[in-house]
This record gives sequence, structure tokens and C-alpha cells, in this order.
Amino acid sequence: MKKYCLLLFVLLIGTVAANAQCDKKFKLTPERIYQVNEDGSEGEAIPFTAEITISKDSIAVVFTMPDGNSGEIRGKHTETVCKMNADYTEGTIEYKTSAQMLRNGEERPMNMLFTIESKAGKLSVFGVPVDQPNEKICFVIKDKQEIK
Repeated sequence: MKKYCLLLFVLLIGTVAANAQCDKKFKLTPERIYQVNEDGSEGEAIPFTAEITISKDSIAVVFTMPDGNSGEIRGKHTETVCKMNADYTEGTIEYKTSAQMLRNGEERPMNMLFTIESKAGKLSVFGVPVDQPNEKICFVIKDKQEIK
């Protein structure tokens, strides 16, 4: 019995330590934003600027269009799947999020899927409304700042 309790304790501690990187809070600044084609390739550039703040519990994407109008998507994560290494150079974090889009004084609820993906140290954030899979957007990140 002690053997099983010890094994369970070791597994629990290992799981907590392995997912600690997913508990961090970051401010991310994209260098460019584009629509993702149905085949997964890079589509049309989207000419707005954005700032993404993401934590273990929530996300906020604040964007400004070329005409100066702005909007935001804010939401709470309902599910998280973390497969990211500790230094964010390889892996993914997937968030299912219950969000609200605020734009032009209107608020619209939407369920979103956000994925942070890192390949060879290059970070991207993908966002897509669950009910509109053809509306996938990629934010190629140039700056990542951890918020303490």
C-alpha cells in the first residue's frame, strides 16, 4: 500500500512540475497577422495590430484596425491541453475559451479555440471560432514578455 501511495505522489508531483510552464502569464506582440487557408497554408495578410495577454485562466486580444477603430476578444479558458516545454521553444498549448468579442459598442459571445505553437523557438498564436473553422487567424509573435 505504501508503495502505491508513493507512486501516486511521485506521479502527481511530476504532473504539477511538468505543467508549471502552462501557468505563466504573458503579453505577446505579433509582428504580423494572417488568415490561415483551409489547407493550413498562409493566406491573406490582415492589416491590424494587436496585443495578446494570456494566462492559465484567460485571454485578452486587443486589436486596432488601420482606420483607428479597435476591438477586443476576452474570455475564460474552459479547457487547457499543455504540451509545451519549459522554455517555450517546442510544443503547443491549446485553450478552449468562452469569449466575448467587443467591437463598435457591440458585444458578441463566441466559443474560441486558441493554440500557442512553438517550433524551433518561433512562437505563433492561432485563434478560431469553434463554429467557424474557416475563420482561423495566425498571430506570428515577435515579442513575449512574462508578467509576474
